[in-house]
Amino acid sequence: MPERIKIGYLGVGRYLPSNVLTNAHLEKMVDTSDEWIVQRTGIRTRRIMSPGESVVSMATAAARAALEHAGIEASRISCIRAGVNTHLRFPSLAALVQEELGIPAISASDISAGCSGFIFSVEEIYNRMFTDWILTGQTSYGLAIGVDGLSLVADYSDRSTCVLFGDGAGAAVVGPVESGEILATYTRSEGRYADLLYLDEILSVPLEDTEAMRFKLHNGIPYPFLRMAGPKVFVVAVRSMISDIKAVIDRYNQLSDSPLNVSDIEYVIPHQANLRIVTAVGEGLNLTPDQVYSDGIVNYGNTSAASIPIAYVEQWARRPGALEADVAFGAGFASGAILRRAPNR
Repeated sequence: MPERIKIGYLGVGRYLPSNVLTNAHLEKMVDTSDEWIVQRTGIRTRRIMSPGESVVSMATAAARAALEHAGIEASRISCIRAGVNTHLRFPSLAALVQEELGIPAISASDISAGCSGFIFSVEEIYNRMFTDWILTGQTSYGLAIGVDGLSLVADYSDRSTCVLFGDGAGAAVVGPVESGEILATYTRSEGRYADLLYLDEILSVPLEDTEAMRFKLHNGIPYPFLRMAGPKVFVVAVRSMISDIKAVIDRYNQLSDSPLNVSDIEYVIPHQANLRIVTAVGEGLNLTPDQVYSDGIVNYGNTSAASIPIAYVEQWARRPGALEADVAFGAGFASGAILRRAPNR
C-alpha cells in the first residue's frame, strides 16, 4: 500500500451578493422590528441575490475563488460535489458549475442534506480520494461547494422565517496537503424530524386533475416555500450538533494512537443558523465565545449549506495548526461534523 497521504483544504473561496437586506428593510415588509430580530436570532444583515444572479453564478464564483486561492487549475479537478437545496431543476448544479469552469468529463453531482450539505460533500470527496489512493496510489483534487439561494423559497409574509435567511456560496479545494489535514468526518440523518423543517411539496404532489394534467396548487400558486417549526428545531439542532462533535472525535479515536477529547478542540465553526443555537452549542461544549465562530449569522444570516465554507474564508490561517471542528444540521434532520487541523500557512 502507498505511504499514507494527508487530505485537507488547499484553498477556499466564497461569493456573497452585494445586495444587503437589513432589519430596517424587513420592518417595512412584515410585522417585525430590529430589536425583535436581533434578540431572537442575532442577525443584523443578510445578502440577497440581485437580478441576473443565480445559485449557479454564486457557486461558480465561489469555486473560481477557491481554485485561485489553492493555485490549482480547474482541469486538475476530478470530482465536484455541491451541497445545495435551492437548485430546483436539472441538470445538477455541480454539472453546470463543471461546464462554467470548462472541466471535461469528471464525477459531478449534487447532495441534498439541508444545511449540512457542505459537510456531506466534503465527506464524499474525502472518502473518494482515500479510495483512489488505496486502490491505485494516485492522488487527485476535488471541489466541495456549499451554496443556497434561500431568498428564492422564503415566504416574505412569514416573519418567523423570512428574517433568518440570506444567499451565498462557499467552496473548498480538497486534495493532498502538507498541513491542515482532515482527521475525521461524521454524518447522519434522522428522518423522523422531517416535518420540523421542509420545503413545500411541488414536484412530488399528485396530479389534481389527470384530464388536464394539472398539479394541486399551494395557496393558489405552484411555488414551494420553506417551512420551519422554530422552537422544536432549536432543541434538536443543539442536541444534534453537540452529539456530532463528540461522534467525530470518537471516530478519529478509533484509529488513532493519540486519542483526543472535546476539551482539545480549539475552535468550532458551527452552521450559522441562529445566534442562540450557536451560543448554546458553544456552551454545551464548554467553549468560550471567542472559540466559536458567529460573525456569519450576524452579517449574512442563515445561508444554509454555504455558511461553513463562507466562514472558512474569514478564518483561514488565523490559528495555524489548531485543532478545529465544523458542525452543521439541517432538514432531514441531516447533520454532521468535520474534525481537522488548521493549515500552518
